[in-house]
Amino acid sequence: MLASRRLADYLTRAEAPHLPWWMKVTRWRQTSKQEAVHAERGILNLLRSKWQVEDVPVAPKPEHYMHTLTNVTSAEGGQQQGPALVLMPGYGAGTGFFYRNLDGLSRAFKIFAVDWLGTGLSGRPAFTGTDRATTEDFFLESLNAWREKQGLKSFILVGHSLGGYLAASYALRHPDQVDHLVLVGPAGIPVKPEGWESRFSGDASSLRTQLYKLSTKAWMSGVTPGSVIRALGPWGPGLVEKYVTGRFSMHGQPLDAVEQNVFKDYFYHIAAARGSGEYALRHILAPGAWAHAPLAERLHELKVPVTFIYGEHDWMNPAAGAEVAQQLDKVRAKKVASDHAVEVVPDSGHFVFLEQPQRFNAALFRTTAPYLPKGSAEKLIQQEEQDRLQKMQQLRQEVQGIDVGQQAVNTLR
Repeated sequence: MLASRRLADYLTRAEAPHLPWWMKVTRWRQTSKQEAVHAERGILNLLRSKWQVEDVPVAPKPEHYMHTLTNVTSAEGGQQQGPALVLMPGYGAGTGFFYRNLDGLSRAFKIFAVDWLGTGLSGRPAFTGTDRATTEDFFLESLNAWREKQGLKSFILVGHSLGGYLAASYALRHPDQVDHLVLVGPAGIPVKPEGWESRFSGDASSLRTQLYKLSTKAWMSGVTPGSVIRALGPWGPGLVEKYVTGRFSMHGQPLDAVEQNVFKDYFYHIAAARGSGEYALRHILAPGAWAHAPLAERLHELKVPVTFIYGEHDWMNPAAGAEVAQQLDKVRAKKVASDHAVEVVPDSGHFVFLEQPQRFNAALFRTTAPYLPKGSAEKLIQQEEQDRLQKMQQLRQEVQGIDVGQQAVNTLR
């Protein structure tokens, strides 16, 4: 395991790790732990705030540690000791996916961005889940052990996508440890409609039906996006690059060239690492991403405040969160103003925090206003809007510069 605390080496620009020539020539997967760590360093070097990086042991076994980023300073350089905010990424993602949010959120919170056990840059032990219960235990008990190691009594818990499902499960199991639950495009909320599979079972010989059967078989046999990337070997990085350049230019603020280059490397290395937590998918979700134990049937037992944040074009339907919020309105009183609230961020999809970072931060500040000093949330929201307008102006200038350059090229032809 890597040394527990590493700070200086993450905050200085260093050369890429030197690998023996024979490793570069003979290996199939184009990744290593050293390269993954270096890729994360590239992500952190995009930030103005400074971050401590720690691998927190959660069991006395090899590979049982959870990779954690904690802010040492705010974006403005000052020390920050606000409420504890724990950010948990979604399936196939890592803490680096929140990089566009960290500077803004560091103004108000003591942030802990944590990779689930078996994912991201956390340890990759053999996955032990065999059903939904043991799979949830794999993630939830390791998170609880992480909390104990950090000495946190309670915290605001933010989970994205499958991380949202797991965060909700954690809050249901340990309500005394969660001050407020924030579900960002959460997976596993709605109940699967009756006869949903029938749309694929009309003509047994049709391409649609055959593709459904093939994808279902792959899902249930444990085939994952990570296993595909690993199987592609030297072609894996190219596939990830195409995904990054296409997927993160659909809504909101597209990644610029520098961000794309850094982010694709980080994404590839965490996706191509040895499979572990990714094998949880089939035990939690059925084909079609329907939960075996839908949160819509469980969140009425929730004892903590909960807020939903979605992108306008999120494929995790915002209507599902709104329906649960309405159900909660009927069975319990709101604990704080933002309890049962549903925030929908315009011009964004499933990765709302990457596509509209300032608007996402603003939504999070509105949600957590009851836990911040009086009046500070409004000032933080105003700062996020100023940052957003500045970024949009910068993007417009870049586009205009490209147009002027192209016109000059056309004139010379």
